[in-house]
Amino acid sequence: MESQLTKRGSGRELAIVLHGPHGSPEDMQGVSKALEERSKDVDILAPILPYGGFFALLRTTPVEQIVRDVVEEIDKALANRERRGDGGAYERLILVGYSCGAVIARKIAIVVHGETAGAPFVRDLKGLERTWAGSIERIILLAGMSRGWAPEIARDWFQSAFWTIGSWYCAILAMLGLPVPTLYAMRQGQPFIIQTRLEWLALTRSNRLVEKRAARAQELSRRGERFSSCEVLPPIFVVQMLGAIDDLVSPDDAVDMVAHRGDNASFVLIETPDTTHHAAIKMREPEDDQRRILEDALGGGSGPGAKPLTDICRELNLTDQARFLLLARSASDSQEDLNKIAVARAHMADTLPGAPDEKVTDVVFVIHGIRDKGFWTHKIARAVKQEAEREKRVFHSFTRTYGYFAIFPFVVPWVRHWKTCWLMDHYVLMRALYPGARFSYVGHSNGTYLLARALLHYPAAKFHHVVFVGSVVRCNYPWSRFLPDKSEDRPGQVDKILNYVATEDWVVAIFAKAFQTLEALFDIGSAGYDGFDEHRRQTRHPNLHEAKFIVGTHQAGIREAHWNDIARFIVKGQPPTNDAPRDAPPEWQAVQPRLLRVTSFGSPALLVVWAILGALFISSLAAIVWAAWLPLLYCVAVYLFVTRF
Repeated sequence: MESQLTKRGSGRELAIVLHGPHGSPEDMQGVSKALEERSKDVDILAPILPYGGFFALLRTTPVEQIVRDVVEEIDKALANRERRGDGGAYERLILVGYSCGAVIARKIAIVVHGETAGAPFVRDLKGLERTWAGSIERIILLAGMSRGWAPEIARDWFQSAFWTIGSWYCAILAMLGLPVPTLYAMRQGQPFIIQTRLEWLALTRSNRLVEKRAARAQELSRRGERFSSCEVLPPIFVVQMLGAIDDLVSPDDAVDMVAHRGDNASFVLIETPDTTHHAAIKMREPEDDQRRILEDALGGGSGPGAKPLTDICRELNLTDQARFLLLARSASDSQEDLNKIAVARAHMADTLPGAPDEKVTDVVFVIHGIRDKGFWTHKIARAVKQEAEREKRVFHSFTRTYGYFAIFPFVVPWVRHWKTCWLMDHYVLMRALYPGARFSYVGHSNGTYLLARALLHYPAAKFHHVVFVGSVVRCNYPWSRFLPDKSEDRPGQVDKILNYVATEDWVVAIFAKAFQTLEALFDIGSAGYDGFDEHRRQTRHPNLHEAKFIVGTHQAGIREAHWNDIARFIVKGQPPTNDAPRDAPPEWQAVQPRLLRVTSFGSPALLVVWAILGALFISSLAAIVWAAWLPLLYCVAVYLFVTRF
């Protein structure tokens, strides 16, 4: 990775400027010029990121590698500063990122502070802890995509269609095992975005920021450096500059306010007038008379007839100069001064969540499956809360729905993956709202798949007790990786798991099991009918439980008869047992019908039959579309078959 380093004055401070997609350091020259107003001693480091240029959408450099490369570039800049010959060093660092570069800027701040127990890093980002982490004074996000991009947040149809096509393209590449474009990692709910938000929460709630700050101050003090502002500034001050008419980032997604709350971090939102997403970095240094006009407007004006900044920018064409001045102040002013021009939290967005609730001890997710609107989830959540009241614990439940999910979309791998992104996006929000809570999970059908995939790709996701009903997870799922290991003193991502196995769950026994044989293309399976392989071992993990068998089909486990058993396991961790007839109905001793067993064994052949019948169904309709009124009927029939079956 190449970088451009601009040296100024005695070089007491270093600003790292990260450009956005399709961009380059040259596009950030206005930003760099504004940062120079902070001090005559600030140096500017502008790395050339791999996703820049005309072919940005085709670049496939892993985003974790970009983070590592930028950290190494900062290492070089610090080493070069110490070799200047004057015995000095950078006392303060400022990270400035535009769009996706803003996410990378915050990720850098996280990894150099080191891994926390609450949010472990992925393998590619381990070993990046640095002593200079305590010198990071503030992070400035220019139209930063804190929650990532997604087709549903785009304001115009063209951008939404472009992002939709891009999402499908990247998802197909991922399914085929081919390199995925770098920017796909910035999609809402993707592991890089979720991990970053969870790691930021863990960092701000730990003592790591204060400890690193103090250690860096002592290190520079021994070397005779100043670093006097450490005692008065917060460990990391985050400034989000968001355009008033940003057409790519919604206000609540960009602010990500809850993820910025913490005892050791501060946050302000500065709105730039008449600014779109692409115009956020267009800045020009104002002339003396222009500066006076803009500063007067930022100060509230000098009289009752004073015009607001927005009107002045529009009438005098000073929008670029206003952005320049706002960034200069964001880089220099204290939080107290910036609060005077910042957007009040109450005015940021109607969708912003409330303040964190420390009283909640537990959160339980109850997630439905395919072809199900999930009304039963509220009933199980209620049973859990009633059980929790007897234990003097405060439970909050999450029973939101991701909508009706037909069989055909369920078969498409990337659609299932996007539902996992939906789950994890809400998981971050719940973690932010209930910082002291343990998280448990009840999933049915596709709801079991969502959590199983999340555990594989989001190492910072942690759950206390988990219940699977009608599971479509593969039988060879590696639970030993996620359950606690006392011999290695490893806590694990899940404390206990209970899997319900039904006697006549033909949906799992035939449909899901058929796809289980196609392991290279599908990551679903028949654990809801066959159970997990690890549970059948003599040396199985003591915290892996299965209820064999409950009488019924795919919906058997979510019937009212099992609500109290599920609630008891979620609250107390007590699985239903055969030797406790009062706690478990007699149907535990039931066996699976032999005919269904035989049919399940031949399910791969049935998959071929289904495919042929489906093709014949659609082709037979196509054969009669010669009539004038039949094309519409044909389209309706195909739509219903694909989306509602």
